[in-house]
Order: sequence, then structure tokens, then C-alpha cells
Amino acid sequence: MRRVRIPGVQYRFYTISESAWAAMLEAIRGARHSIYLESFILTDDHVTHNFFETLKSKARAGVQVKIIVDRVGHFWFGSVDKKEFEDAGAEILFFNRWLYRSHRKVLLVDEQVAFLGGVNVRGEYAKWIDLHVKLTGLLVKSLLKSFSRVYAIAGGKDPAVLALRKSKPASQARLALYKAKSWLIDHWPLKGTSALRYYYRRKCATAQKSIVIVTPYFIPNRWLIRSLQRAANRGVKIEVIVPQKTDVALADVSHRIFAENLKNFAKFLFLPEMNHAKVLLIDDREGLVGSNNIDAQSFDFNLELSVVFRRKDMTGDLKKIIEDWKAKAIPFEQIGYRKKWYHAIVRFIVKLLQPIL
Repeated sequence: MRRVRIPGVQYRFYTISESAWAAMLEAIRGARHSIYLESFILTDDHVTHNFFETLKSKARAGVQVKIIVDRVGHFWFGSVDKKEFEDAGAEILFFNRWLYRSHRKVLLVDEQVAFLGGVNVRGEYAKWIDLHVKLTGLLVKSLLKSFSRVYAIAGGKDPAVLALRKSKPASQARLALYKAKSWLIDHWPLKGTSALRYYYRRKCATAQKSIVIVTPYFIPNRWLIRSLQRAANRGVKIEVIVPQKTDVALADVSHRIFAENLKNFAKFLFLPEMNHAKVLLIDDREGLVGSNNIDAQSFDFNLELSVVFRRKDMTGDLKKIIEDWKAKAIPFEQIGYRKKWYHAIVRFIVKLLQPIL
């Protein structure tokens, strides 16, 4: 991990879930005014109990604590006790919008420090490879607006938090200069927009040398497969890094099926360890780190949040992280893949259900 200081901007990458938790807890303990936390999965267990206790302790001390948890993620994996948090003075909201889910992972402390990326909070994930980034600077204001929007949709009523949506923008000149280096992709399919789809299509169409995708779950939309193939036809090198074994059996089989089907234009690399990071790197010059997987859920149904950057220091660090993963990965051709009798059934199921997987 590397800390970089540039006037008005700081960042730091965390590549293991528990290292991101430690940094987030440190920021939470130091909070003086506010803690805004949004997570798909938020669990209290023997590994992560400090998270809950620390949040409740800060709420009892008078710090404004607002927490948004996705209802589906909470149903399957979460363990938030709403009454306990509310008794401590914190506000708990559950995001619940029928087919739509909030898959975002965001922490904002004192409206000055932000964390975002792929890291959920659950003890089982402590040793997982993942990618989370800590940020300060102008982007935090945009993240506050984004949090406030989700807070409103989830039923939040606090005027101070709702007012963040209307905070004054930075000067156009400063914002333009900043956007040339880093900006947010705020993905809101429930509003009829698809920022991620637009971004991935555009990057596939304009990439000149290379496209690297890192994802724990690769069940791509057909439009993305076509976009990647067109890029490969122009001579762009396509690499996809996935875990050899995930926590979802269907994804494990799907990865091998897609690797076999797309091997003529894409190189698949399988990491022996679980890697939950969500990354895109274009031409070694532009990087994306966020919450989205490569599946229909992320592109068509989930609220997602990513940071994109063209800064040489950030893309350089991201490239080093990816190169480290590549050094540990096994090429698809070497994993001993053999077609099984049930793969044809799985292929049919994936093809049939891919629009909603």
C-alpha cells in the first residue's frame, strides 16, 4: 500500500478486506461530527464485532451516524440489529426497491474522508483479496451528494443529510481540471440511466492497446462480449482475471465456460485465492475501482459506485497491483479444464437467465 500526497488530494489502496476494515475503523474512531456508511453486506461476528461496537460508541458520544444497508444483502448475510443501533442514537435504513439493490460500499467520515470499492463487512471475507480506496479532496463532495440521494430513496428524513444533495458545486474551472484526473461513476438504473454500460462500451470502443478486467463474477451481457470482441479485432489485448474458486458455484462453472467460449480473443487468468476486487484498466492509462461485477445485476439492476482516474500515480499503483495478481494467476489453458456432462445444461441456464443474473 502506498500513500500519495498531492495538494488537496490523497488516496490509498487496500488490497485485503481486513486491511480496509482496519483503516475504516481508524477513521470511524477519529470521527468528530458525522459517519455515513452504506454497505451491501454488514455483519457482526467474532471477526467484525468491533465495527458495530465502534459505530454505536460514536453514536452514543453524539456523532451523527447514518447507516444504509441493502435489504437483500441484509436478509442473506447481514446481522444489523436496528433497535440496538437506534437505542445508541444511530439511524439505520434498509434500501428496498423490488428488483433493484444498492450494491455500493461507501464510508464518509466528517464529510472529509471517503472509502469506496468492493469491500463488504463480514468475517468470512477477512482474508479475501479485494480493492478499496481511501480518498480526500473534491471527490468527497460528490460522494456526499450521492450518499444523500440514496439516503432519501431509503426513507431518510434528516434535513441536514438531505441538504447535501443541494450543496454548491465547485467552480467550473476547478471541477474541469479535477475531472481530467478523477471522477465518479454514479450508476442509477432505477432512474432509467446506465452510466456503467455507457462507460464500458465507450472504453471498449476507444481502447488502443489493452483492456484488463478484474472481477469475482464474470457473467457478461451480450453487448459487452460484442464490445470486447470488436476491440480485440482492432488489435487490443483483452485480459480477464477471475478467481479459480468463488463463493458461488454457478460463477465457478460459468467462468470456465466463458473462458472456453471467448478464448479466441480474450485471455483468462485464474487466481488461486478468492479475489473480490472490481477493476477496469484501459491502456495502462485509465483505471476504474468500484463495486460493480461483470453481470446483468450490476449493469441493469444494482445501484453501483466507482471512481475513475487518469492520474499517473494512481494508474501506476493500480497496474502494480494487477501485475502482482497476474504473477500469481494461472492461465486458463493450464488449469486442466475439461467439459463435464452438466456444462451444456449450465451453459443453457446461463444463456437463458443471463439478462437477470
